[in-house]
Formats: sequence, structure tokens, C-alpha cells
Amino acid sequence: MSSALKEITRCGVVFLGAFLFGASFMVNAAPGAGTTAAANPQSGQVQTVQLEYGEVGYSFINQGLSLVTRSTPFTKEPALDSSKVIRGTFQPGGSASNSIAFAWDRAAGKLYLDLNRNLDLTDDPAGVFACREQNHSRYYQTFTNVHLPCKTLSGNRELLMDLNLYNYGSRPDCTAALRSFWQGRVTLQGADWQAGIVENPFDKSNPLDRGYLLLRPWAERNKPFNTSSGSLDAFPFSRKLFVQNQAYQLDCTNESQGDSSKLRLQFTAQQPALGELKITGKFIQRLVLSGGPYLVVLDQPAAGVKVPTGSYIHPDILLEQNGTEAFCKPGQPQIRWRFSVDEKTQAVLNVGGPLTNTVIVSRHGKDLRLDYQLVGAGREIYQLANQNRSQPPEFAAYQGDRKIASGKFAYG
Repeated sequence: MSSALKEITRCGVVFLGAFLFGASFMVNAAPGAGTTAAANPQSGQVQTVQLEYGEVGYSFINQGLSLVTRSTPFTKEPALDSSKVIRGTFQPGGSASNSIAFAWDRAAGKLYLDLNRNLDLTDDPAGVFACREQNHSRYYQTFTNVHLPCKTLSGNRELLMDLNLYNYGSRPDCTAALRSFWQGRVTLQGADWQAGIVENPFDKSNPLDRGYLLLRPWAERNKPFNTSSGSLDAFPFSRKLFVQNQAYQLDCTNESQGDSSKLRLQFTAQQPALGELKITGKFIQRLVLSGGPYLVVLDQPAAGVKVPTGSYIHPDILLEQNGTEAFCKPGQPQIRWRFSVDEKTQAVLNVGGPLTNTVIVSRHGKDLRLDYQLVGAGREIYQLANQNRSQPPEFAAYQGDRKIASGKFAYG
């Protein structure tokens, strides 16, 4: 990648972009190394991992939590400021059968939850929360460490969340930041991995089918992850998984013992037909292919890899070199992502590094608009995982040898 890129526009002006973002992808680069797998397990061989419930100090899903307001008081309530209180029910997954009554006393900065679901807000001492902000607003308040009971198809759960309540418009809203999941240790192809299940309590369907599978080396188990940051440590759960050069059928079952429960995750080895996939780009840390018969997860893939035959849609891509990470933005209509893999011919996937700093220049009346993009081998667009906004990319405009304008790009 060049740290300076020139582009000539139709109006004859040359722009010189002195960009720092992504430059490390071209320095002392080494091709991505392929993984070496042990002999494949026989089809039908089963590996089981018991997943324990765990809580962390950061959130990895942030999503709207459905709520329905009511105008009348509940059967029993604590002393509330009647002019500033909002009453209603939270409905995880949008289901009325999952309702949890609440009263939000905005003046006092208090949230009362009916955890035992008897419509009595005075007999739940664990359901009283004070907002995090000392000088709290009456329009926005955050309540942390909320253990919200949720009825799911895989069992009754009590999930840890932070709740953000808003009341700026005609009706209140709530977003929930999930901070609990299930995790354990599994050995796949001779390597130890952290395997985890992140159930999605905000979806109307089975929270597992709309949840996420966390799968990363065991040594990285204490690092924060996020389902939407581009790190790809966690990806949408699939019952058919191809990872470490091996295909698996995944089965997740709930095991309840009294008031406690666990999840059991089972990896059953399978031997589907494989075809060859050529990956032209470099520096790929993890690549996830979806839309096919298996969800394919490739870590530091070689230029040629074997994957289950079938038709796949766009990949999710994480690049890394010298500690700098970039991920491919989803939903790029200008790129033709769908491709097929069969047993006879080699399929080609043109994605990855090296990355190129580019500027798209367009005219708007007397003004020129400059849009910065970090572009991969197949013209796919990337975004740096950790952007230093204190050092934005810069540009300079020249007419001949004379500089006529310069400036910096704004984040957006």
C-alpha cells in the first residue's frame, strides 16, 4: 500500500493524500500462513464441551429492548413521584408471555423491576436499581448490573444487562447491553479453543438460532469481544460448521439441575465433499463464509484451501499485520460476492490485502467532495478496527506544481 496516492479528476486537479491509516499493511509483509491439521476424525466422532454461565465487565450485544407503557399504577408500588414516573412492561423478544413489569422513577433516578412477575413492585429487593449518573437527567438514565429473567426456548435464563432508558419523544425507549454468555474449553484438531454461546434474548425466534458462536484460541479467552465490531471472534451460530479443516454438526442442549442450568455443546465430525478455493489476498487473520451448506471459518488461510462444496455469499474478513487490524464492511452492492465451490474446478475469491488508500472525488456545483476509502484486493472496502481519530488522513490539492488546497478528512 502506498502512503501517498494521487488521483486525477475530470476537472484536471491532482489530489495528494498523505494517509497514515492502514499503511502498516505494506511494511515487511509476510503471506498468511496455512493451518496444519492433525488427521481428520472419523465421521460421527463426537466431542462435547460443558458451557458454564459467565459474566464480563463489557457488553458485546447492544440492541433495543421492546417495552409497552401503561397509564395506571400496578397493584402494589413503592413511593413514586407520580408526575415523573413511567410504568410498563419490558418484553424480551417482543413476546407478551415474557413480560417483566417496571416502574421508572425519573425524578429519583430509580428503576423498579417485577422480577417474580406478580405485579407487586414492593417485594423484589433485588429488582431496585439506581441510575449510574450522579447528576442524572430525567430524559436519559443508565441502570447497570441488571439480571433480567428471560424465558427462552432453550430454558429460563437470567441474563446480565445494562439498561439505557430514554424519554425524549412521545414514548420511552430502552436499549440493553448484554454482558453474560456461556463458555467452555474444547480441543479441536489438537488445539484448545474457547467455545461460547451468546444467546440473543431480543429476537422473537429461538435465541440460539439468532445467537452467536464464540470460537477463538483458549489463550485469548480473556480478551473483550463484540458481535458487531469486526473482530470475528463471535459469528452467527450455525448448526453446520467447518473449522480447522474439519466439518462438524453442532448440537446445543440445555441441562437443568434444580435452579441452575448449563449448556452442552456437541461437535459431531462429518466428512462432506470438499472443493478447492484460491484466495488471492494476503494478511487474512480470519475469514467467515456464510450462505453455503456449512458456515466456514478460516484462520490465517493459505492461498489454496479446501472447503465444503456449495454456493456461498459474501465473506466477513478480518485482516491483521503488525498489530493493526482492519475488517471488511458488509453490504457492499458494487461487489459481486456470491461464488460456488465444486470438486472439479478451483474457485477464486479475490479479497484481502494489500490495502490501498484511495480518494473518490465528485463535483457538487463549485465544490469538490472527497471521500476516503481503504480498498482491498477485490475492491472491497475495509475499516480499521481501532481508529486513531486524533490523526485523521490528510489531503492536498495541486494544480500543476502549485498547491491550491489542503485539509483533513472528518470521521463519518
